[in-house]
Amino acid sequence: MRRVPFGFMGGVCILLGVLGSAPVADGSEGGDAAHASTAQEFALRRLPNNLPLPNPGGFGASYSTAGFVDLTGEYFTPQGTNGRHCGTCHEPSDGWSLRPATIQRLFDLTWGLHPLFNIIDANTPLSDVSTVAARRKSYSMLLQGKFLRLRRPPANAEFQVIAAEDPFGYGTTSNLLFFRRPLPTANFKSLTVMWDGANTVAGDLHAGLSRQARGNVTGAQQGPPASEETIAAIVDFELGISHAQSLVLGAGRLDAGGARGGPEAQASQPLVEGRFDLFDEWRWDWNPYRRQIARGQELFNNGDHNGRRCGGCHTAANNGQNVNGLLFNIQASSPAFKKADMAVYTLRNTATGETLQTTDPGLGFVTGRWADLNRFKTPNLRGLAARAPYLHNGIVDSLPGVVTFYEQALGFDFTPREEEDLAAFLNAL
Repeated sequence: MRRVPFGFMGGVCILLGVLGSAPVADGSEGGDAAHASTAQEFALRRLPNNLPLPNPGGFGASYSTAGFVDLTGEYFTPQGTNGRHCGTCHEPSDGWSLRPATIQRLFDLTWGLHPLFNIIDANTPLSDVSTVAARRKSYSMLLQGKFLRLRRPPANAEFQVIAAEDPFGYGTTSNLLFFRRPLPTANFKSLTVMWDGANTVAGDLHAGLSRQARGNVTGAQQGPPASEETIAAIVDFELGISHAQSLVLGAGRLDAGGARGGPEAQASQPLVEGRFDLFDEWRWDWNPYRRQIARGQELFNNGDHNGRRCGGCHTAANNGQNVNGLLFNIQASSPAFKKADMAVYTLRNTATGETLQTTDPGLGFVTGRWADLNRFKTPNLRGLAARAPYLHNGIVDSLPGVVTFYEQALGFDFTPREEEDLAAFLNAL
């Protein structure tokens, strides 16, 4: 009999809360039937398609091409020695990422002994995790939703790391330490895998995700190499999952009134270049919240007063990834935007002598090319409301903050009303 992962009990609490809060016909036979059907699915450890999952922006939902989200498969089964599984760091109610509130809850419920809290994701590999107080201190970055990464400069690099300033005293010029947010394991369209593209296989998304899954089993799960059948089951599960915001308070359901929001429509959206048109029908809606979302969509598509367009990088229609899998430097690794607990590294171009500082070198540490430093994946934008903080290093706490960051880092120029409209659109994705 397959053992239920320890982390599954966290899902029990989440889903039981949803069953009590999801909007249904109050007191009707239809409402009773919906609750009974959902309870039956849950007893089978299945997440029904389109089940509303509460998040700070309203409700999100997932949709699987299998007909339901299977919580018992290889994705949710520990493959290694430390009790972790893929779902440990990729929670459906968190948009298949993991937000700080969830991590804090797990810490408080288990005194920091849940499988998520493993020394491999402490502030440093030498952190003291012997007591509750020590664990709370040593997992301070993980409690912010940021996971440890250690990287050595590539042998073929066009640069040298000449200085390291790490507040934790561990990162060096030969072994860099930084932290990244977990990308959502849903809505896969682009061929780029991982923030820095490290597991990308040219022209083959399935192969790239397979490479990532193998590394996760032997790395984050500290297990022996998984069988090809296990890896294929994990990847097939991921490729079948779509997730998006399904309801926003004030605007209501995001697939009502002619709109095409929510995860089910996203499941059939091909990877093609194009604009967002999910909320075109809301441009003249009677509801002011809906009109605001539609205005935000137009700003995203058409750009600001200076001609800068969000869609210049986020080119995939109704998804927001880059159709060509390109990675960009949006200044998120600039020391100008660093938090106090982030390391700064100084790199020098071996050919020109030029120097730059970075908190995370990104693609450059994969390719070794100077021009690739600080470049990161263009992520999918669906389900954003469930997965703050934002950007690869989690330096932005809110969607209004994302708009402000782009104004400060890349020179976008919006009026206060436009800032609110654009944030409302992002929240509805």
